[in-house]
Amino acid sequence: MRIRLSYSSIFLCLLAFSVAVSCNKTESTNNQVTLSGKLINWGNASRILNSNALEADFGLGEDHKIETDEQGSFSLSFDLNKPTYFSLGRNKLYLQPGGELYIEVNYRDPEAAVFKGECAHLQAYLSGVAFPKSGSYLEGGSNLNSDDVMETVHLAKEKTEERRMLLNQLDAPKEFIALEEMRLKLDEMNTILSMPIYGSFKGYWDVAETQKFEVLQSAKSVLNELSEGIMDDDYMKHPNFRDMMYEFVDAQMHENGIFSGLKFTAFMNEYDALGALVKQMELEGLTENIQQQANNFMAAEHSAEYKEMVQAKLAEYEKLIPGKRAMDVVFANALGEEVPLSNFKGKLIYVDLWATWCGPCIEELPAFEQLKADYAGKNVAFVPVSIDTNLEQWQKYLTTHNLPKEKEYLINRLDLSDYKVITIPRYLLIDSDFNIVSVFAPKPSLPETRTLLDLYFAEE
Repeated sequence: MRIRLSYSSIFLCLLAFSVAVSCNKTESTNNQVTLSGKLINWGNASRILNSNALEADFGLGEDHKIETDEQGSFSLSFDLNKPTYFSLGRNKLYLQPGGELYIEVNYRDPEAAVFKGECAHLQAYLSGVAFPKSGSYLEGGSNLNSDDVMETVHLAKEKTEERRMLLNQLDAPKEFIALEEMRLKLDEMNTILSMPIYGSFKGYWDVAETQKFEVLQSAKSVLNELSEGIMDDDYMKHPNFRDMMYEFVDAQMHENGIFSGLKFTAFMNEYDALGALVKQMELEGLTENIQQQANNFMAAEHSAEYKEMVQAKLAEYEKLIPGKRAMDVVFANALGEEVPLSNFKGKLIYVDLWATWCGPCIEELPAFEQLKADYAGKNVAFVPVSIDTNLEQWQKYLTTHNLPKEKEYLINRLDLSDYKVITIPRYLLIDSDFNIVSVFAPKPSLPETRTLLDLYFAEE
């Protein structure tokens, strides 16, 4: 007979039978983190350790690419100035300066992760945290068995108390305990707030904003009680709060009596303002208008922390203005051969960054192919580069559409970080001297693209 232990049982056994080094560290001059271990069932999923620090929301976090051998083993070291949450697949890690940790992480089963070393028990605790994008304790709707929102309220409370019991048994730094207490409150609220959408998936009601608020009315007092004291700047340290903060000030929520007394602090308003500025920069680059907005931000009474972030973003995007030297990256074609971008130097280079899962990208591919045909006699290289992680799907697409595999390219998205590729489709235009014409070039179907190409060849 097979016995499947619950996560809480396994966790309690870990606490009882393993000797954990205390994580209440004195301040150390050693800031280097050493992380080693094995990635299991990772397939073609992105092997990136993502920072969840506040600055990461603006593309300024310290993300680290993990290079594995054929068995999935790896070793990685990097400097870290303060304790920080990181994501690896669906697993959360809490890493501290000077820490050493061995991990075995199963992409398909986060709770099956194995941890050894300093603060291993903290990582074991985190392997059982709820996943907000799956409705926290609703687990993608699998735990939703009724159209009664109060049953979801009871589920959220029960799961929260189970997690709190485990948290209270940890030998952990005070800051970690405080952050995880925040997570408990946020996950409890997120479970309730997610119930209307998952209820619609189950056919309990139609998907509609008005239906959402009707469903939540019975839980209104619970949500308002849970949200007391939550608009505190300390909560900004937690990535889950930053994901949820706009719900707390949503006008429709307030109109329906939910979170109606909540509003952003000055620090949160600054975060919002910087987010709007960075979003524009990510979509358009450093235009004159955005430069002026950045200057206005710097001249206003904003915190030094946010001003430093603006300066850092400006420094990143100044490297991408027209006339600057293009940065070389290395692609692999569909035959497995490495091809640097600089191989196309001597020609005008039009790069199409796409993926098979990107609908708008696929819509533009016929126009891209038409451009190639129409400018076949010109000194221009049309370079299609996919950021797919599912290589089989990519190869299948190329075969189905009879695309030349020696001229179809692939790159890890992290390797495009210098070009600030946040969304796709994205198009780069680089001149024959390998200088930037535009790294926010118009898409193939727009007349502006042909105008830009014709102008270039007219002046050549």
